[in-house]
Amino acid sequence: MIRSGLLLLFVMSLAFGNPLKGQSFNFGIRAGLAQSKFTGPVEEGVLEEFGFSGGFHFGINFQVNITEVLGWRTEVMYTQMGSSYRMKADNGYYIFNDVRNNIQNLVFRSESEVNLDHSNAYVQFPQTLNLRLTKKIELLGGAYIGFLISPVATGTFSFGGGDLDLEHSFVQGLDFNYYTDPPRLTIPDRILIRVDGADVDLLRTVDSRTFWQNNIEQSRFKSIDYGLIVGASYYLNRGLYLMGRMEYGMSDVTRNSADYSFSTLGENGALIFNNDIDRNLSFQLSLGFKF
Repeated sequence: MIRSGLLLLFVMSLAFGNPLKGQSFNFGIRAGLAQSKFTGPVEEGVLEEFGFSGGFHFGINFQVNITEVLGWRTEVMYTQMGSSYRMKADNGYYIFNDVRNNIQNLVFRSESEVNLDHSNAYVQFPQTLNLRLTKKIELLGGAYIGFLISPVATGTFSFGGGDLDLEHSFVQGLDFNYYTDPPRLTIPDRILIRVDGADVDLLRTVDSRTFWQNNIEQSRFKSIDYGLIVGASYYLNRGLYLMGRMEYGMSDVTRNSADYSFSTLGENGALIFNNDIDRNLSFQLSLGFKF
């Protein structure tokens, strides 16, 4: 139903994109800042939370003026969406594997914490219907579709509460570029810890595929997002305006293969996957100009 509605919006945009005789049109530019986050269920039994993360957006637009007060606007935007993420488990786990010391799927339990700041860049195609209430105020509503071009994240992972007096305690840096990260087999910068009486090397900084235990083929995030738009503009003069808008995603932006429990394991240390739906939520403040 939602996809059919979005398809209808884009078909309408094509129709309005060819101005009829007597209709006027405008070109414009828009840029600004945004605060965005992921919304979705959190895991029970652990502290798990999403927070807002800053980003920016810019692009061009084309508007067909259907009447003197009603217009259809098509935009092409570069948009950053993302979220901060924190997970803290009092009884988390880490699965050690070290071929050299014949350690395979050895599970340790201790306090664990993940802190990540995600920044996902999209090329977006918003479509909005704009209603001019007065010379100064305009309301808008519509939909968007976005194509993910650069999903990245940075942060830390700590195990054992970061207490380096514990044999198996460590802190790792997280540096993810989901589209370019290869599996890293060797890296010179390593952490040496003691596990089950043996010296074990761990990467000091890990990539996305290592952290998600190679459960993702390309990215933790899906390549397409779509959702709804609502907002308003205040015109400072005939062409210059301030816009505030909210974009709410209607699709699940994360892959289930990288969505598993941080505190619970199945038989023989098997991961337990969640079928959560995580959506984008973004609040934008823009400065635009209509020619």
